[in-house]
Amino acid sequence: MGPFLLYSGPLEKYVSQTATVIVDSLDPVLRALSTAGGEVLEAPAEVPNGTRLVARHPDGSVFEYMQPRTST
Repeated sequence: MGPFLLYSGPLEKYVSQTATVIVDSLDPVLRALSTAGGEVLEAPAEVPNGTRLVARHPDGSVFEYMQPRTST
């Protein structure tokens, strides 16, 4: 499937998102969104499994981007 997170079970909490994309870094995502005219709906924030942000693309679709926590 690539870098997409697949959900199983009730999706009521996630209906506003088109998909969740797993990325190595949120920095290139933020630059690409800015260049393309996207809108950050939820700024990068720490969550239990890493850092996430939610953004609306210029076409109106909403994606969650997740940068997983790396173990050291």
